[in-house]
Amino acid sequence: MVNRALCAVLAFAALPGLLWAENPKFAFGGGLLGFAATTATGEVRCVGGEPTGSVPQCTEGTRRIFGRSEQQIWYAVSVTPGEVAALLDGPITFEVNCNFNGQYRGPCWGTFTWEVPGSGGSWEGQWTAPVMDLMTYESEISMVGFGVGGDLDGMQLKLDGYSNPGDWYITFTVRLKN
Repeated sequence: MVNRALCAVLAFAALPGLLWAENPKFAFGGGLLGFAATTATGEVRCVGGEPTGSVPQCTEGTRRIFGRSEQQIWYAVSVTPGEVAALLDGPITFEVNCNFNGQYRGPCWGTFTWEVPGSGGSWEGQWTAPVMDLMTYESEISMVGFGVGGDLDGMQLKLDGYSNPGDWYITFTVRLKN
């Protein structure tokens, strides 16, 4: 009886280690994302001000800025060498929607398509940024997507990133699942 109880305790103690062991179905990496261009300016609504048509987007005294359907192109400008690097090579097209305060800080969200020419496919999914600051460049971002076509078909992408105030690039970590 004691031996059976001891075996059960040891089995339960070892279980978390087995569950947390590296899974060959996952690949991990990291790097930097960099802005390349705005391809469509989208719509801007300025509460308490007027749109300017340039930067800054709203006149002084604006209390809230609502941006919808802007399109931007980004790239992974640096990726940890290894199997992940080849699966993150190509342009990322973001559809950007944001709700900013008068200081251009607030949450953003949208969709993305990440073309990976060498794979014959792309990543497609959604992203969210609970913090986006257009004045200091501080940000947090999470992307979740699925592979469509080619070598990526059926794979899953989970990317988390951030930039500190003054950073030009977003530092990211990524997990890919087969």
